[in-house]
Amino acid sequence: MLKDRSIVKIKEQDIRFLNRVSNWKEGITEAAQPLLLRKLIENSYVDAMIENVEKLGDYIILVPNVAMPHARPELGAKGTGASFLKLNEPVMFGEGKKVQLIICLATKNNEEHLLLLQNISYLIDEEEKVASLLGTNSEKEFYDLVVTYIEEGIEDE
Repeated sequence: MLKDRSIVKIKEQDIRFLNRVSNWKEGITEAAQPLLLRKLIENSYVDAMIENVEKLGDYIILVPNVAMPHARPELGAKGTGASFLKLNEPVMFGEGKKVQLIICLATKNNEEHLLLLQNISYLIDEEEKVASLLGTNSEKEFYDLVVTYIEEGIEDE
């Protein structure tokens, strides 16, 4: 169970595994599906995440193999959450940057945005953690690692 200081209320259904997607736009769209299903975002938010990458480039790739698309809350975020898409085959973003994990972020205000980013940073702050997440074989295994890494990060604060 995630501690109270975690804004990320991740559920197993927030995690999806796919073999591949045809391009980064499809990757963002597929990664956002759990947030849409939970009604934390609207379709306009997915469009805004894609537009951000088209306008601003691949700034959403914060560490190798990981992209974190997001948009401004007023563009269709109804709640706060994160969803995860793990790809067996990397998808290309920008100038030859391969991504295998897409983490969609949605927040309803700036305060929750900062806390969500802090929580997600616990998952990607070490190459070994990213490698462990990418090495999982099931959504359940991935979920368990996410919970562990976030709890450890909160305890270390």
